[in-house]
Amino acid sequence: MTNVLISGVYPQREGEIERIDVVNEQEIATPSVCPLHAPISSDPPLKYTPTHEDESMREALKLLHPTCDDFRTADYATSFNWPKVTESFLKHLQTPTELPPRDDYSWYAVVFRSQRRADCKDADLFEADRQAYEEAFSATNGALLVYWYTGLDENHNCLATCVWSARDIARSVNSLPRHREAAKLSAHVYVSYHIDRYRIEWVPDQQTLRVSPW
Repeated sequence: MTNVLISGVYPQREGEIERIDVVNEQEIATPSVCPLHAPISSDPPLKYTPTHEDESMREALKLLHPTCDDFRTADYATSFNWPKVTESFLKHLQTPTELPPRDDYSWYAVVFRSQRRADCKDADLFEADRQAYEEAFSATNGALLVYWYTGLDENHNCLATCVWSARDIARSVNSLPRHREAAKLSAHVYVSYHIDRYRIEWVPDQQTLRVSPW
């Protein structure tokens, strides 16, 4: 099974390496096969201003990994290694930095579950995904903290997830042309798909991350 985590440069081709942990933040962007289906806006995408909490979360999410075989269809909050992510987040949060703090402790996650058509052209889907990823990160100044996706199971089920610094920034990328083009592929490459939205919230008094439906 191939799991790909992108927190830096998008790979040149699918399956190039099994796990990507590149940290050149100027070259990150956003997923196109995760259409957010928010109303299309003529306003430009919102910009991201780095904070200590956001960058701590970006680093922690590089450890994101499923903990069960049926994670593609199971509950997002219980099928990933959130305790490990929590441990890493706290470690980075306690590391001194010159970045400013943010006002709240919650992040926006989009979970895209799909069943891919057997005759889908993976190369076309991968290229559309890459272009939209690069376009949106550039437009939002790095608001996408991490993008993670996996290979197909025996029933062609797939899961992709992206975590953003804020919900309003994530929704604002719907106006971007590459994102809209990639979303149009949905009718041709998927038998079915479903989108879930989650809040990832740091609870200071419990020293834990809480993952719950948005």
